[in-house]
Amino acid sequence: MKILKINKGNAIFQQILSIKNNRHKRHVLKKFFVEGVQNIKDAIKYNWQVDSLIFTSFEKLSKWAKNIVENNSYNNYEISSDLMEILSDKTNKSEILAIFKFKEYNFYINDPNPIILFLDRPSKKANLGNIIRSADAFKVSHIVYSGHCVDIFDHEVISASMGSIFKVPFTYLDSNIELNNMINNLKIKYKDLKIVATSLQAKKNIQEENLTGPIMLLMGNEREGLGKNYYQIANSILKIDINNNIDSLNLASATSIFLYEISRQRKGF
Repeated sequence: MKILKINKGNAIFQQILSIKNNRHKRHVLKKFFVEGVQNIKDAIKYNWQVDSLIFTSFEKLSKWAKNIVENNSYNNYEISSDLMEILSDKTNKSEILAIFKFKEYNFYINDPNPIILFLDRPSKKANLGNIIRSADAFKVSHIVYSGHCVDIFDHEVISASMGSIFKVPFTYLDSNIELNNMINNLKIKYKDLKIVATSLQAKKNIQEENLTGPIMLLMGNEREGLGKNYYQIANSILKIDINNNIDSLNLASATSIFLYEISRQRKGF
């Protein structure tokens, strides 16, 4: 076990800070910042590669934290309490922080009856994190997202996901061509694939549609909704029946309701 003490002016500390706060830096280095015991535990459990661990004092660490510091070949960095306050987003500072390396998933679905969740330009960090958490809860096979959107490796997204980001595979698509190719391949594998678009103007409620087979669920941007071109590839357009006094639902809430309804129908109640 080797521990390197670093201070505010140290280049390593500045790099850690930039990985946390700078999207461009994260993607150049292919590393991201993680805070929270459960997040770190889940990342390690699901085989995400640790780059480094950061803490204020090895002697004051819990048994769990000492164990991961002692039994690894990571970079272990000790910093002052003042620097931990700069890095930590928690009111009560975390005992340990971590930098993990990116993982790239291949889009491969092995589920005989998959739920594939497509997100069109998700723009709010907390929403994306909560959607990932719901995707984990309702057994989504793969998350696909596209367009100009928030960074899925942003520490606020990771925090909101409560560790689920490390469990649900995800893929970013650069273009509609990639999406069309993906859908064509899925239709070959799943002859009865249902592509469900969501719209407030839809005539059919989600409860009225059979959602028990393979599904690709298309969810839109928080402000603008789903792009018009996506309705052309959908074979079903559905809405959530809500009070007329409410014009729309939060994206994370709407996505969770759709995923719950799919899960409810598949369980037969």
